[in-house]
Amino acid sequence: MRGNRVLALILGGALVLGAAVVGAGLYFLRPLPAEPLALEALRGGVKRPYGYLLAPEAPKALLAFYPGARVDPRAYAPLLAPLTRKGYAVALLQVPLGIALLAKERGLEAGRELGLPLVLGGHSLGGVAAAEVAAREGLPLILFASYPEEDLSDKTLPTLALYGTEDGLLPPEEARKKAGRLPRGARVVFIEGLNHAGFGAYGAQKGDRPAKRAREVLWREVREEVLLFLEGLGWDTPTSPQTLR
Repeated sequence: MRGNRVLALILGGALVLGAAVVGAGLYFLRPLPAEPLALEALRGGVKRPYGYLLAPEAPKALLAFYPGARVDPRAYAPLLAPLTRKGYAVALLQVPLGIALLAKERGLEAGRELGLPLVLGGHSLGGVAAAEVAAREGLPLILFASYPEEDLSDKTLPTLALYGTEDGLLPPEEARKKAGRLPRGARVVFIEGLNHAGFGAYGAQKGDRPAKRAREVLWREVREEVLLFLEGLGWDTPTSPQTLR
């Protein structure tokens, strides 16, 4: 009898511990939801197996974009959806548990479906995934508040890297050091007043600093840099943007 009681206590304790671990995992992996503003910006998009597709009638290229860790990919719609008015399709990639490293090939899936010239981009951890695949496949790369995990400075790969002067998760001084890992000829730009979460519309992020300018103004400046990069690629013979460090 005593043995059965001890066993029951052990099993009960294990169940409680397991439930606590699962609960903690769900808590820390809970997504950072897209704001209503972002959902509105996504109107007209199409749900695809790899995520959400926004495309004009005759797109000239595709930007496949990996979200930051635990961020709803739709949160980037206010920033990136207007690119469709300039002729570019945008795929906001949906990844398991909001972790882009668990679905690094998703951008290539989008590219295969549309059969367009492909650019990979990503925010924060999503940029790490984008950089790995872009380096392997020789594709143009756009990074928001991110840098490659591996040193790519020996590679010539068209690259745009944007950072915020108010980023609390990747402060400017650290971003400048990490920029040494970027491909040769990368264009590096620090957006004045922009923070880490300011690249999307998903609310404040723990450890970040407040943005110091209106986000609509910041989004416009980021989008202008992205468009300048895309327009300068030259799809027949891609060229590296001028370095700005």
